[in-house]
Amino acid sequence: MDTGYIVLIAILVTILLLFVQRTEKSRRRMSWGFAIMCFLIIRHNAFLKSDFHEETLIAFIISVVISGLFWLLIGKYNPVGTSDEMKVVGLDD
Repeated sequence: MDTGYIVLIAILVTILLLFVQRTEKSRRRMSWGFAIMCFLIIRHNAFLKSDFHEETLIAFIISVVISGLFWLLIGKYNPVGTSDEMKVVGLDD
């Protein structure tokens, strides 16, 4: 087992899942499309290097657990705002 590969893929997939979680609802479909394309590239890379199937699956499971815990502890109570609710501070027009 290559633990460096597991850590790298887990970090990358976790960042992608957090990116999708914290995206505004109106743009979430586009972010899912980008994330799925990245997931497919990562999985394709694992198939090209034929001995990384188990490590990739373990990394995906770890990243889903981490992002699920993030959503449960932080994202559930702090939902993403919309573009209309955001205010720019410091501009005096």
